[in-house]
Amino acid sequence: MREINHEDVEDLIRAFMTALEENNQEEFESYLADDFRFSGWTPRPLSRAGFLDLFKGLKEGIPGLIFNLHNVLVQNDTTVTGTWKISGYQSDSFILPVLGLPPIPQMAASISLPAEEVEYRLTGNKIVGLNVTHTPGGGIKGLLNQLGVDIPLVS
Repeated sequence: MREINHEDVEDLIRAFMTALEENNQEEFESYLADDFRFSGWTPRPLSRAGFLDLFKGLKEGIPGLIFNLHNVLVQNDTTVTGTWKISGYQSDSFILPVLGLPPIPQMAASISLPAEEVEYRLTGNKIVGLNVTHTPGGGIKGLLNQLGVDIPLVS
C-alpha cells in the first residue's frame, strides 16, 4: 500500500463529505472501513451500517442536508480535524430505525445546527472513525428539536 500525503488525506475527507452531501451512497460508502465507528453526534456510537442507515433516513427527509465542512486541518496521516455546520430544509417525513424512533413527520422546517468540531480517523485510504464533539443544541437531538420533535433518545 502506498503512503498518502497530507494533501491526499484532505482530498479524501473532502471527497467523502461531498459524496455524503450529494447523497451518492455508493461513493461515500467506498471511503468507510468495514470497522468504521461514528460517535458523539448520536446517543451511542454507530457502526458503519448504523451510520449508513442514519444518513439514508436523514437524506430522505432532508435531501438538501449540507455539512459546510471548514477549518480542515490534517494533523497527520491518520487524523483530520475540522468544523461542520449542518443545515437543510425538511421536505418529507423520514425514519431513523437505528435510533429506535417513530417516523418523523414532515414539518416543512429549516434546520441550522451550531458549529460542531469533528475528527476523522484514517487507516490507509479508509475512514475508520468520525467523532463529533458534543455541542449544546447540536447532534441528532438538536436537529430533531429544530424540527419540533422532542423524543427521548435511547442510548
